[in-house]
Amino acid sequence: MESARSIVANFGFLLQITGLLVVLPIAIGLQNGEIQATASIMAVCFLSFGLGFVLNSFCERKQLDGRTSFWLMLIVFTFLPLVLMIPYIWNNVFSSANPFDLITNSYFETISGFTTTGFTFISQPELLPTSLLFYRSLVEFIGGIGFVYLLVSFLYSDYSLDSFAETFGFDKLNDNLKKEFLTVMIVYTLFVSAFTAVFYLIYSNQDLVVASCAAIDVLTGGYVVNVTGGISIMSISIIVLMLLGSINFKFHYSFFQLKPRSGLTGEIKLYFGIILGAAVLLSFLAWVNPFDSLFHVVSMLSSTGIDYIGLATTPIPAKTAFIILGLIGGCTFSMAGGIRIQRIRTIIDAVRRKGSGLDRDETKAALAGIVSFLVALLILSLAFSTIGISFIDSLFEVGSALTTNGISMGITTVTMPLGYKWLLIAAMTLGRIEVLVVFNALISLPVFNGMKRFVDRLRKKVKRKSAYTFYAK
Repeated sequence: MESARSIVANFGFLLQITGLLVVLPIAIGLQNGEIQATASIMAVCFLSFGLGFVLNSFCERKQLDGRTSFWLMLIVFTFLPLVLMIPYIWNNVFSSANPFDLITNSYFETISGFTTTGFTFISQPELLPTSLLFYRSLVEFIGGIGFVYLLVSFLYSDYSLDSFAETFGFDKLNDNLKKEFLTVMIVYTLFVSAFTAVFYLIYSNQDLVVASCAAIDVLTGGYVVNVTGGISIMSISIIVLMLLGSINFKFHYSFFQLKPRSGLTGEIKLYFGIILGAAVLLSFLAWVNPFDSLFHVVSMLSSTGIDYIGLATTPIPAKTAFIILGLIGGCTFSMAGGIRIQRIRTIIDAVRRKGSGLDRDETKAALAGIVSFLVALLILSLAFSTIGISFIDSLFEVGSALTTNGISMGITTVTMPLGYKWLLIAAMTLGRIEVLVVFNALISLPVFNGMKRFVDRLRKKVKRKSAYTFYAK
């Protein structure tokens, strides 16, 4: 009961912070005279502040432990979008006639943005009011930089932050982890600001807000920006920004510390090796020029999901290779999804028995993460294939959701049956907070505690019986 009160109070605190963050799109809407869109975002602001205040008033906010952290993350990624989806319902951007369709579509769009997946049911986002367009990308940025994780870290005492960082995949880069978490937010904000300027200068006819939305979309690997084929300053800039979003933050941290060599870890080297090798291979398999191949390899690995060559129409070997790249994903402690390079590198080192000091616990954790991901992919893909598509297309679609990639074969549309929309919602949520986090949260429920106690008692009885049998002989 005490743990539940702590989770509710901390969720209230996060709601209040969310209310503060959406003030910026409100200001943009007021400046542009977008009354209806601004009113819908103000509703999010007031509801977040009000509900957050109520939850904080009735429950005492205490320090979190590992189990309550898991539950808080699960609750935030499932219940916070219920508040954030209000503008989509208010403005009915999907032109849905059925209320349940409207709610489902709005929740889907919000989850897609918050998890940085990038699936969208909005056919022409550029026609949205500027304030709502920026709000859409802001939701993506909040989820993309792991703002929830960063805020929760400040609810911990200094001595317990080490276990928090280890639990959620943050690298300990210095002795002050709170300073490190704050640095994450500052660095990614600088990236967005810098590339907003780049995109604005390249296309002088673009609005500054539109340019910032494009920078957020590419960095977080969320909603897809319009890109034409061929080598250009724009496409090169996008490749650079996709890489910045998918590289381990340790590299960025080392760069800003003027120690770039210390950031070139084995994970980074393996990542670049995969990019170069896959770019060469897919230029032949997909029969495209090397630059287009490189662009789409980085797009898949970084979970950005930009596609201008039509991956759905590529030959089966190329399509399979792209699926594998999407499942691999980017580096740990980055905005990319997927299995992650570090886990793969850990397994490779274990197989090769590299180094006498190989961490068995780290190897087991990496293996558990990979296996749980693949099991979830298989089960969800089998279920999604009942929509009437081939298993490989289902694998691509569900894999795109689990890896927060967002590339679709044209199957994920607003006209898709509701049950399959909710299946993809589950896949996107699982992919963002990871299967093991959900498992660890659920396993802490009282019913599972009872099952664990039963198994422990049964195991002890078996041991006693085995000992008795041995001595009886």
